[in-house]
Amino acid sequence: MNFHKQLFQYMIDLVPQIPIIFLIDFLRYFLFAGMAFLVFYIWKHPFQSRKIQEKNAKPSQFKKEFLYSVSSVIIYTSVTLIVFLFRKYGYFKFYNHIEDHGWGYLILSTILILGIQDFYFYWTHRLMHTRWLYKRVHKVHHDSVTPSPWTAYSFHPWEAFIHSLIMPIVALLFPIHPLALMIFMTFQIIRNVLGHSGYEIFPYWMGTNKILKLVNSNTNHDMHHQSFRYNYGLYTTAWDYLFGTVHPEYEKTFAKVTSKEQGQRRSELQESI
Repeated sequence: MNFHKQLFQYMIDLVPQIPIIFLIDFLRYFLFAGMAFLVFYIWKHPFQSRKIQEKNAKPSQFKKEFLYSVSSVIIYTSVTLIVFLFRKYGYFKFYNHIEDHGWGYLILSTILILGIQDFYFYWTHRLMHTRWLYKRVHKVHHDSVTPSPWTAYSFHPWEAFIHSLIMPIVALLFPIHPLALMIFMTFQIIRNVLGHSGYEIFPYWMGTNKILKLVNSNTNHDMHHQSFRYNYGLYTTAWDYLFGTVHPEYEKTFAKVTSKEQGQRRSELQESI
């Protein structure tokens, strides 16, 4: 059997996996975005003092975000299938047995994937804010000026494709176990959902610590949706601080948002006395 026939046969063999891969990624998005929506927008009392913007997103926005998110999952599924297809021919470095490299390597490789994605996201995100790419690729995501948990995967198909390339990139660089990939995918959707939740979850003192302030907060990304020109980071603010793209008012805004809760608690305490 020649190469083309083998490739065609393998493509046929992958067909039954298409709905499985789609459902895994879709349910991961729907589960975490849905949980965040219930907590922050339905049962929201404990978090009211931590709302970043005063205005609220409209139901029509939620619908649009959800539909674009479904299209993003279709893109992710397609890229995953392509990776699986060419994996058979040795183009990507996956391994199935943890003992081949050990638990230490699995943990390290997972952290490395997240670090590479953080760097990749920062620069592709900045590029998508150039005039030509912004209008054609990134504007869909920024239509959500007041983001919600459903915004997490609300991308133009081309932007979804750019984000999806992180998996084949890292799989070309070093061996990856499916468990590392699963941890990475779960972590990124949780962080993505929280970053678009519209509420701050991190404590006040994080913003005053020289090390912990490098952890990207929900306020940081929310401000990006409002101003567009700053705060391009994903998991960290390291690249924003390094390359001077942190919003000038970020630290002050984070302090203000996180101190709201302290002020409310003091007022409640005074009223109870």
